[in-house]
Amino acid sequence: MARMKVRTETAQHALPDGELTLLGAVHGVTGAMTRVELGGVRALIDAGIAQGEDARDWALPEPARDVDAIVLTHAHNDHVGSLPALLAGGFEGPIFGTPATHEIARVVLMDALRLNDAPASERVEVLARFDAQKRRVAYDETFELGAGLSACFREAGHILGSASVELRSNESRVIVSGDLGRPDSPLLRDYHEAWERGRPVDLVVMESTYGDGEHRLSHDDVSAALERILKDAIARGGHMLVPAFAIGRTQTLLWHLNALVEAGRIPEVPVAIDTPMGLEITERYQRFSRLYDREALGRIARGDEPLEFENLYAVRRGSDSRRLSEVDGPIVIIAGSGMCTGGRIVNHLKELLPIETTTVVFVGYQARGTTGRRIQEAAKEPGSFVRIDGDDVRVAAHVETLSGLSAHADRRELARWLRAIPDVRSVALHHGEPEAQAALSRYLMQA
Repeated sequence: MARMKVRTETAQHALPDGELTLLGAVHGVTGAMTRVELGGVRALIDAGIAQGEDARDWALPEPARDVDAIVLTHAHNDHVGSLPALLAGGFEGPIFGTPATHEIARVVLMDALRLNDAPASERVEVLARFDAQKRRVAYDETFELGAGLSACFREAGHILGSASVELRSNESRVIVSGDLGRPDSPLLRDYHEAWERGRPVDLVVMESTYGDGEHRLSHDDVSAALERILKDAIARGGHMLVPAFAIGRTQTLLWHLNALVEAGRIPEVPVAIDTPMGLEITERYQRFSRLYDREALGRIARGDEPLEFENLYAVRRGSDSRRLSEVDGPIVIIAGSGMCTGGRIVNHLKELLPIETTTVVFVGYQARGTTGRRIQEAAKEPGSFVRIDGDDVRVAAHVETLSGLSAHADRRELARWLRAIPDVRSVALHHGEPEAQAALSRYLMQA
């Protein structure tokens, strides 16, 4: 890969018959939004919104409004969160995505509109327009974005329905990775590696979230680490809080817990899913179980639903959520949001972080400026405080980070995905902090 050009933190990229512009996630992880103009057709790949520190000076870029079509790689908020603004601003073109992505995106949009206190009439209008403009496309099926520009979704293995996007015009071939999952992850199929040969790829736009390192744990290691953490938390007799992303991480965590329960490796302990959105997404996962990998499909064939087990409880009402902190431990509470920037996890942290018997387990990336990142940093200094929802909260709880549960590929796995693409001329890294992009660039050039 040494002959490729690898660019970091670069927004503009020229193509044989057009250009590609990164409108978001140029210098950070969140807010993915890529504008492509090829053969006279203008398309927006993802319509994300910035989070954490990235959100401070963020505003919807005007060029995002001037497109003919939107293509969604997957339904995380940092890839679909600007759709309400675009729809309200008059965008009338098609919104392409896999069927599972559309299903999950609708839940995400509904939740975002609710959290932003959008009037009921606005919620109804935005969702109605989304339903009218969405175009469902299966994996590996070619679809037209306009005269002379076609696209195709390829499995990305990140969350249910996630995809990389391959674009072809008369003179250009471009691949946008979307977010890439880890090979051999529970539930999901691996990312696509059977790319067509014969035509050079002018540009690959690739995420770099974990471009500066390698996950220390294999998937088997994750189960062992989770087993250890659970047993330690049970021994403390307190609450175990898991701030989990409703999409992907919650379902993967349930898979691991189910496997541990089925194998008799952990004592029986109540597990509460305290995230209404997570419950809805889990239902969508079960509805689209045909997209699972062979192992998960084999379990279902044997009558073992991989996302269900004894002592698993759905917490739907807010009043029930508030009472969970009063339940005598041990108990596991899986609550959103994953970066502790909102949702039910906030109240649990305010109540339980100051208690030494509490265990907090982070199972996903914590962006700079988020409450989750601040808790991780405060835990390194005994007696430290962290600001949560306007209050200073002492961090006395035991804090763990289970990085191997990440839904993002590390640098080795990213390089493996890229190596499978023949004759790549140029790579644009995005969706990573500057250090991660620079480190991945050096790694790719040495490979």
